[in-house]
Amino acid sequence: METNNEAKPAQVERLTYSVEESAVALGVSKPTIYRLIAREILRPLAGIRHKRIPCDQVRRFATGDLHGRN
Repeated sequence: METNNEAKPAQVERLTYSVEESAVALGVSKPTIYRLIAREILRPLAGIRHKRIPCDQVRRFATGDLHGRN
């Protein structure tokens, strides 16, 4: 019986997407994501160098829930 002493990395829930990942998830182009950001439909996290969009915002937009209501 073999034992594996290597630590396996913990599974961490994904909280944000890059602009490119958001575009792929929604099936649109990167310029469309930038337009949605400019129109404040999607709001990236503040204070970081690269735009990261919370996954829940992308999901809400995909379902037509633009105001965060269920």
